[in-house]
Amino acid sequence: MLLAVSIMLAVAACGETRSAPPASGPAPEVLPDVAVVACTANGTKLLTPAVQPQPDGIHIELRQESGDPATLSTDTGGGGNPGERIVLTSAPDATRMGCMTDADWNADPPAHRGWVTLQVHDQQGLWVDDRPAPAQCSSAIYDYDTSAPGTPEKDLAELVARHFKVGPGETVERAGYPEQRPIEYRLVRDGVVVGVAQFTPSTTSGWLMESVTDCRDA
Repeated sequence: MLLAVSIMLAVAACGETRSAPPASGPAPEVLPDVAVVACTANGTKLLTPAVQPQPDGIHIELRQESGDPATLSTDTGGGGNPGERIVLTSAPDATRMGCMTDADWNADPPAHRGWVTLQVHDQQGLWVDDRPAPAQCSSAIYDYDTSAPGTPEKDLAELVARHFKVGPGETVERAGYPEQRPIEYRLVRDGVVVGVAQFTPSTTSGWLMESVTDCRDA
């Protein structure tokens, strides 16, 4: 009997030594949150092929390494000069960009030579889609007197709801990046974006409705 017990304990111990915790995969790479772009005599050089956005958008550091003075241009309309704070509020996706000299701008058409593609991955899930579904839309842009007072940020959602005259099945939500400037709100109907309102800061206080796009039965 003692011999049998000893054998059983030995088998149990042997089994325990062979057990191992389940293997875990490598931790996902944490991307930098600033894209570094250099302007050179040979065109544009991208030093960070992939980045993640910050709470106010996609940050870019532009350097002038060689060649004629240049500015940054992108396929989403944003850009800037070396040394400036450049923040794009475009969707986290593949973004084409490049350095443009005066000669490039003066060419007909403008010469987009040596442009590069920056990959933007929203690892923190910051961005809320601000792109209306394909539809016929109406748009309006508003101008104000320089002394026009704005609306407090906390009241913007209510202002957007009144402007759109929100109906059944429709909701107003903050859009774009949570801290982006200009501020955006979207109108959602049954899970589909059907309108967007954009706000710019007032010269006095608060925010002014700068533009509105409405894609409901336009």
